[in-house]
Amino acid sequence: MKRVKNRLLIFANDAASANVTAAYAYLYKKHFSQILAFANNTAFEIYAQYIPEYVSTEKTPFLTEDTVVTGTSGINARYEMEIIKKAKKANVKKIITILDNTLNFNMRFSLNGKLLEKKYFPDEIWLFEENFKSEIKALNQKFIYKKDIYIEFLEKLFKENPPRVNHSFIKKFKNRYLVILTEYVYELYGLRFGFTEYEILENILKSISESNLNIPVFLKLHPREKQNKYNIILRKYDHLDILKDQCNIQELIYYSKLILGINSSVFKEASLFKKKAYSIQIGSNSSLPLKFLTKKNIIYSTIQLKEILKKEFINE
Repeated sequence: MKRVKNRLLIFANDAASANVTAAYAYLYKKHFSQILAFANNTAFEIYAQYIPEYVSTEKTPFLTEDTVVTGTSGINARYEMEIIKKAKKANVKKIITILDNTLNFNMRFSLNGKLLEKKYFPDEIWLFEENFKSEIKALNQKFIYKKDIYIEFLEKLFKENPPRVNHSFIKKFKNRYLVILTEYVYELYGLRFGFTEYEILENILKSISESNLNIPVFLKLHPREKQNKYNIILRKYDHLDILKDQCNIQELIYYSKLILGINSSVFKEASLFKKKAYSIQIGSNSSLPLKFLTKKNIIYSTIQLKEILKKEFINE
């Protein structure tokens, strides 16, 4: 293997961490002689979309001249922590971990249920929430507060080139459809906030049905969710115009009319493209901390939800 100095190696295990690490590679590519992107699970399609020229499926040993950048998974960060440990043992030049979100912070730096050993902590931890502090002082010392590089990346990417319309559903209902973003809330929090993703989806579909609205609905499942996860609920509302499918997320959000979710990172795209978006928290016993929307964008009741749906779709 030919030794290449000043390489950038990026690693991600899920879509959100792939977004921020791909953004880093795109924004800082001039600083490196070679870039290699390694994806696990749902991260692969993100890298294939944004930075296909960097995607590598061949393992490569760490070199002391390397810069290693990882994301973190909010539910199981084993992949990233193993990478960081190996990179530390190889004495690479620098290790940067970028947080797409600070929810479940301790879990993001845990391996096999225990906090990563201090000697393996990354050199820098980038985060986009000013003044956030964790309970772990040694990790806090690694914090570097940054402007959200994923937003910066998207702004540069789409400033003069809107997403191309490819999906047949989007061509047919351009600027007239509702996007529902699902998430694995119960898996993350149990009943901590008083509701599950199943109840939220049913509340949305029931509100559409009871309002007798003709709304084209694009149901976008979280990449980690199984395709049959909501089938029982969907069969109950098969009289509605619902498409459950995969799609380029920027294309989907850019040409939508309204976006409903819980606390999806896709709300970033909604904000960037100036689209109306709401967090549905019907039945909550406490507000889920929002990272990409404000409190005024939280819907707590079906009455609120129906009012917004009618306002947006009554003339469609």
